[in-house]
Amino acid sequence: MDTATILPIPHLHLADNETYNMALAHLVEDEAYADWFRMKSSRGDFILMDNGVVELGYPMESHEILARAREIGASEVVLPDYPLDRLRSMETHRRGLEDLGGILPLMAVPQGSSCGEWRESVLELIRWPVNSIGVSRFVVELFPDRLHALCSVPELLDSDKEIHLLGCPGIANEVALIDMHLSGRIRGIDSGIAAIYAQEGIAIDSGEPKPNVELDFTAEVDEDLLKHNVEYWRREICYGYSLRSVL
Repeated sequence: MDTATILPIPHLHLADNETYNMALAHLVEDEAYADWFRMKSSRGDFILMDNGVVELGYPMESHEILARAREIGASEVVLPDYPLDRLRSMETHRRGLEDLGGILPLMAVPQGSSCGEWRESVLELIRWPVNSIGVSRFVVELFPDRLHALCSVPELLDSDKEIHLLGCPGIANEVALIDMHLSGRIRGIDSGIAAIYAQEGIAIDSGEPKPNVELDFTAEVDEDLLKHNVEYWRREICYGYSLRSVL
């Protein structure tokens, strides 16, 4: 499983060596941000272009996402969706597929207001001409965690669709357990959790719950703390090195 660490713009250099990346569409208008991703694209790194729904409260229109994806050389685009709203998401997904299909590889994001709706969405979307399925962190409002969600749709696990975990809800060991139990099946995950903790001046391994704040993408934070948090996010939250040693 690859990791895409989301960072404030002044600290993007901490992810210079990451080859798997998530670009946030609403930030591409910032020249420093766009330049950094263009550098990533020029050397062949993978760049997933998000649709802006979490940061803006609504997804950008398909043509806007495509323009920004082309501007930075994105590898794949997340279709517009609305968290927990199956019908609205399917409508915007269909329009997005009409606008973007055949231009860039696409990621579909199943949504629903119940476990059954989410599963129905997955079963429909794995028949679509998309490259991957994104599993939203909001799924944990329906299932105990995303491992339970994924195991509820063996059709997805047995399909040829790549799987990406969108965000990190802060549930202890959730991501590491997914990586362990579905070894080799999850393509990647993105999260700004390390920077969110650092923004609040908290070490991510302090035992404090995930701060309920938005990440300030223009903020400069304590870089030593941020480095510590990023290392812990990758080593323990994503791969669970300590957890594996006791199992």
